[in-house]
Amino acid sequence: MKKTITNILGAAMLLIPTFAGAQALPFVAADMNAAALGKAGANAVETSSIAYSAFSNAAAIPFADAKADFAAGYTMWQPSAVGKNAISLAGAYNINGKFGVAAAFQYGMNPAYDIADAGGTLKGTYSPKDMQVNAAFAYRFLPFLSVGVNAGYASSSLAEGSSYGTFVADAYLMGCFSDFKVALGVANLGGGVTSAGGAKFSLPSSVNLGAGYGKVFAEKHGIDVQLDADYYFEGGVSAAVGAGYTFNDLVSVRAGYRYGGESPVPSFASVGLGVKFIGIRLDAAYLVASGNSPMKNTLAVGLGYSF
Repeated sequence: MKKTITNILGAAMLLIPTFAGAQALPFVAADMNAAALGKAGANAVETSSIAYSAFSNAAAIPFADAKADFAAGYTMWQPSAVGKNAISLAGAYNINGKFGVAAAFQYGMNPAYDIADAGGTLKGTYSPKDMQVNAAFAYRFLPFLSVGVNAGYASSSLAEGSSYGTFVADAYLMGCFSDFKVALGVANLGGGVTSAGGAKFSLPSSVNLGAGYGKVFAEKHGIDVQLDADYYFEGGVSAAVGAGYTFNDLVSVRAGYRYGGESPVPSFASVGLGVKFIGIRLDAAYLVASGNSPMKNTLAVGLGYSF
């Protein structure tokens, strides 16, 4: 019986991060892209790497220099707290600087917990899982303006025979004015979910504003600075600022800070590194946080190819 109670409590603990702040499926608000995490997730107007646009701002695709961009990633998310391992696959295609299409998939595996029957006999283990798959379309209707929409499905399975999911969508308008870019959109719109107890919880939907500046000097030195801010429908704000320096389109260093507030993703600082050669790139990001923050020691790596 003691073991049964322990297992029940373990399953309940898995529900806490999912429904904290009356928000369901919090992973839809988390960025698992190593290049973006290097700048604390400030990537709403990112055009140098568009593979993960189906999870962010699809309107950026027609402004990208690359014709196509593909990526795969692995993230150790909150290893000192949740201990989630996430993998992702993503790709985007820029059609003549006019249209854009993209798709992305991520799958998260959480630590296993014991399963026991009413008599306390151990029956095995169960690993909670979450998943999201999105598709995106973008249209550049003016030389300096584009619109993009993402749509997909997100789900979570906390126990055997107990899972839930819902439709998720984003919509953005983006402007590119020489070296400056700005985007405004709504993120993580969806129907919400209902818990096993009948309680209803909303997705972490928000109004998102992104802005950025990028410039290449002396043909070898590239800098970019980006800012993202979210106002959540359920209340609260978050903001991220990130910067990067690239030498000769080969090596990039990145850093950023995110203020999480009451959002599903707590505050953290980040550092990142990227290497690119003949279209192949390797990115890594490491998150730093103080105290008992679950974000500290989060590590993400990614491999991509663009042409």
